[in-house]
Amino acid sequence: MYKLIFIAITGMLFASNSRAQDSTRIEKKGIYFGVSAGTWFPDGQNKVLGNPLLFGFTADIRTEKNAFGLTFDLIGWPDHHTREPLKIKHGNDILIRNDFFGAHLTLDYGREIWSTNRFLLEGICGIGYGRLTYYNPDKDTEIGKSSLVINPGICVRYLAGRKLCIQWKTQYCIANYNLNDHVSTDLRGNYLTTKLIFGSR
Repeated sequence: MYKLIFIAITGMLFASNSRAQDSTRIEKKGIYFGVSAGTWFPDGQNKVLGNPLLFGFTADIRTEKNAFGLTFDLIGWPDHHTREPLKIKHGNDILIRNDFFGAHLTLDYGREIWSTNRFLLEGICGIGYGRLTYYNPDKDTEIGKSSLVINPGICVRYLAGRKLCIQWKTQYCIANYNLNDHVSTDLRGNYLTTKLIFGSR
């Protein structure tokens, strides 16, 4: 994750220096596609889940001041271990698990708050669907929880060129992935996500 941040900052500085004399206005409007990487920071009992990696893709349709998009993220892929073992109720048994995986899909809206020729600060919010799976030994058995996801936040967008766009997104995700029984580990809580996105149009 820190390597991604370093690469992004280096790229921004290089692009800025190489175009220091370029006063041509960069076109903001268009359709952007991107790939993303990041993590989440849980804020409740769900801290036991730790900080899984998030990998995904985005698609945005941007007008002069607004952006409408689609975001898909894999959670905990390819292999994420929890901070502490989880107790999972399965029939009459209590299973001990130390991993999980999941995904979420959201429809997003962004509104420009401030901008220069290359930098944009946006207020954003998404709404969608997510699911975490805690136990999946075969095709006939799965223990997990689905949830509505609402995630307001902010996005810093840097237009590195006429086609390349680099984004830093931070969003507070409101969701409920707690299992519906009184035996399994308590996983109540929301989480903050932070992601670096490399996009192009």
